[in-house]
Amino acid sequence: MTSSAPALSTDRTAATRDRALTAARDSILEIGATRTTMVEVARRSGVGRTTLYRHWPDITALFADLLTRELTAVVERVDPALPHSTLPDPAPGDADELVQLLCTFADEVRTDPLLDAFRRHESEMLSEYVFHRLGTSQRRLIDVLRGLLSRAVASDPRLAGRDADRTATMLFLAVQGLVLSAPLADPPLDPATWRTELNLLIRGYLGL
Repeated sequence: MTSSAPALSTDRTAATRDRALTAARDSILEIGATRTTMVEVARRSGVGRTTLYRHWPDITALFADLLTRELTAVVERVDPALPHSTLPDPAPGDADELVQLLCTFADEVRTDPLLDAFRRHESEMLSEYVFHRLGTSQRRLIDVLRGLLSRAVASDPRLAGRDADRTATMLFLAVQGLVLSAPLADPPLDPATWRTELNLLIRGYLGL
């Protein structure tokens, strides 16, 4: 008979991590990132501090995992190929649909309350992923974008000759910068105008 103990242990570990991350998210939105400590996360989640430190060496590492979880959730909502997507199938088949999807994704990230809190209060942590290295969630986003671009290149002659890898990386870096800097453009760009201008920018880069 095969034992189920390892699977149960893995499930409990995942549940513990998820409970702690959810508590951290709630704390950040309620009292801010600066006041969200390991002690506060332990209090809110019911996970002991010793257990928290077995999963994360410090609050910054916990925040990094929380950011990855949040961005992954955005991808799942926006990517039509994923089961939790709120968008209809099939996935974008031409460049116009791809541009709309990218603008939708950018709006989701721009208006996400947790990501906004990180942008306002944890800019030092975010700078690690803007200037020094790509994080897990960023690589995932580039992979998703690469897949969408590959389908669009194959079906839309306007994108003929486009390299999906290079285009996905460049588009991601451009959109990431625009999303992180969005508050600096208001005014003169209100949210609707920001999205309109983003649409024009992406279309211009793709040569549409």
